[in-house]
Amino acid sequence: MDGRPPTQADVARLAGVSRPLVSLVVRNDPRVSPERRRAVEKAMADLGYRANAAARSLARSRSDLIGVVLPGFANHFYGELAEALRTAGEERGYVPLLASIAEDADREVSAIERFLELRVCGLILVSPLLDMATLGEYGEVSPTVVLTRNRAPASVDLVHSDDRANGRLVTEHLRAQGYDPIVYLGYERPAEGDSSRERRLGYADAQEAAGRPVQVFTAARHGAVPEPVAGLEELLAPGVGIICHNDRVAIAMASRLESLGLRPGVDVGLAGFDNTALTHTLGVSLTSVDPDVAAMARAAVDLIDQRTAGRVEAAEVVVPSRLVERDSTRGNVRS
Repeated sequence: MDGRPPTQADVARLAGVSRPLVSLVVRNDPRVSPERRRAVEKAMADLGYRANAAARSLARSRSDLIGVVLPGFANHFYGELAEALRTAGEERGYVPLLASIAEDADREVSAIERFLELRVCGLILVSPLLDMATLGEYGEVSPTVVLTRNRAPASVDLVHSDDRANGRLVTEHLRAQGYDPIVYLGYERPAEGDSSRERRLGYADAQEAAGRPVQVFTAARHGAVPEPVAGLEELLAPGVGIICHNDRVAIAMASRLESLGLRPGVDVGLAGFDNTALTHTLGVSLTSVDPDVAAMARAAVDLIDQRTAGRVEAAEVVVPSRLVERDSTRGNVRS
């Protein structure tokens, strides 16, 4: 192990069990079978693993810490959501601890494990990359809320927008404003129920219902729009409507359009999601879907509160969104 102290991940690999199960053993959870407990304890002894002293101390009493895991802060939405979670947590007497994982699945697991070692009273996972089975295991270990994904296992609570409905909403708005064709520029994230898929499906629903072609283009995952996006460039002409997965992509697209002499709201329609501070940058007044991050944060903290109070059944909160119409889709398309 290159001289580093052994971790719960090392113990899990040696014992042939999952990382969440090691956390249960460390916390002396009675749900672990004697056979598995012996295997984990033997692996701990063989590796010289010692549970974090802070974790042992916090295990004796209720923690007021909530572990919040976010994909990163390059997207303004996550920063605004983090601030909303801080406010909502403090209102309920909790202290949110933030971990940014830079869209890295291994870092995501490591952050969760560190939080569990600290005996946080709950986890809030924002757009996690974890598969459903692993999410379910963590939900058995600690009260867990998933934010912004549209599906979660039975042991995990869920807070999200109706991303598919929002995708339809934006598409229908652009069509009503006279834009045609309407195309979608988004990401591919493998997580089940991820907003990247649901928004795209909503766009496709609206296009098919109107008898119009579905034209989806993919950008580098959660990065700026590459130049050019294969197949999209020839469609960038007056009259086109462009729906972007989030405001960050939309602003990058606005810059690309400017380089081509096209203006959002004058030559083309441009819309995003999340209604972040980016909607008023670079001289672009951007139409965007507002997911109400304050309401999402309050709901997530409420669900942690309910779980710590003894609720065992799963809960799902769908936070209403609204379309904020701005100049980028005002429909003044040049002929």
